[in-house]
Amino acid sequence: MTGQPLTVGIHQTSENTMLLPASFKQDGLLFAAFGTSVERCHVSFDSHLKRTVLLSENLYKNLRIPYRGKASLIFRDNTVYIGPLIGIFTAGFTKSQLDPVRGRSLFFSKLLTMDLPAGGYSYLFGAHQIDWEEGTVQALIFRENGWEEATVPLPNVVYDRLPNRKAEESAALRETKTRLMDEYRIPWFNPGFFNKWEIYKCLQQDERTAELLPFSALEPDAGKIEDMIGQYGFIYVKPAGGSLGKGILQLSKREENGILARHAEGVTSYSSAAECLDEWQRLHKHTSYLAQQGIERIEVDHHPADFRVHTNKNGKGQWTVTAIAVKIAGKDGITTHMSSGGAVKTLAELYDDPQERLHTLQKLTKAALLLSRVLDEKLDGFIGEIGFDLGLDRSGKVWLFEANSRPGRGIFSHPRLASVSSLTKKRSFEYASYLTEQSILNPEDMWHDLKP
Repeated sequence: MTGQPLTVGIHQTSENTMLLPASFKQDGLLFAAFGTSVERCHVSFDSHLKRTVLLSENLYKNLRIPYRGKASLIFRDNTVYIGPLIGIFTAGFTKSQLDPVRGRSLFFSKLLTMDLPAGGYSYLFGAHQIDWEEGTVQALIFRENGWEEATVPLPNVVYDRLPNRKAEESAALRETKTRLMDEYRIPWFNPGFFNKWEIYKCLQQDERTAELLPFSALEPDAGKIEDMIGQYGFIYVKPAGGSLGKGILQLSKREENGILARHAEGVTSYSSAAECLDEWQRLHKHTSYLAQQGIERIEVDHHPADFRVHTNKNGKGQWTVTAIAVKIAGKDGITTHMSSGGAVKTLAELYDDPQERLHTLQKLTKAALLLSRVLDEKLDGFIGEIGFDLGLDRSGKVWLFEANSRPGRGIFSHPRLASVSSLTKKRSFEYASYLTEQSILNPEDMWHDLKP
């Protein structure tokens, strides 16, 4: 891409022309492209232009550029690509002009008004907004006056921000994803929610990451659960496809016979693991579950604590750590989820000693980057961000409790984490720019490397 982004403006007196700075001069340019929109035009070069691209008004309209902005240029064969054009895909739209995606409208408005590192344009859309015959989207953009609709081309890249598994499993949304990827070769990143058991198997099969995993079993029977409690002291039972800590039990032996189950609502006693398991399955019909070894985590003020570590790919397609926060369980809480009364602190608030803080930071960073790379190698699709729940036991060993492909953003409510919240969003756009560039310059390699 062309280094610093260029301002894209309108040239009032020409027709069907693109004016570029003289520094970009090359022969044979015949087309201008924006997303999937391509128009034949006259390309000329102007020594007075430095960081500006000017398009004739009719060309600007025909390409369906939705607003004045900045963009990078990519040159391939006889075409100048203006972009990236990033489509942010979601579901749950309303008819409200002020609040088009309910409680997520504020998050998306901030996302759409970020200054993109490489320049470019972004819009919000859902499956119902695509006109397949025209190859356009009736998308939502956010400008000074609030939410607006705009007819735009299909994007260069899709950033998946579906809100939940139910939306993801919708036939219409799956078909949209398949068509955009297969027919239009549009890269789609963050393609799906993780299944806890599949993630466990992936990481267990790799000797680099196997040692970070607490022992886990898929749908063990009551006898196996009793054995695991006997071996580890306590275990967790959790839905294989769950999120936000919902449906999690912490099981341990009662002083007398039987099982003690701690959960979000309190504590329940059972005469046996079988009784406990029957009750859980009755409440979570048709839900696959796994049992996981309990780990004695470090504590903060006598409350168990673990760490949320965000990783994101950057503009070179490389994994980076963007955020680390300490999550502390609430009173009698079995998990550190904020929805269960958990609290958030920074590493600096937890560790007074700079050396100890640095040592912990390095340990967590090393583990999170390794886990990101291994999952990226083994899982299908373009993965751009992961949220890990990592723990330290009392000997200082790192353990992975969970990996989330669409990590919640609760930790960023902490005032000292606001800047890294912006960094995580910035990285997603950097990665979108990288995918755009690869899909234009090296499409064969890009799609060849993608697992079937």
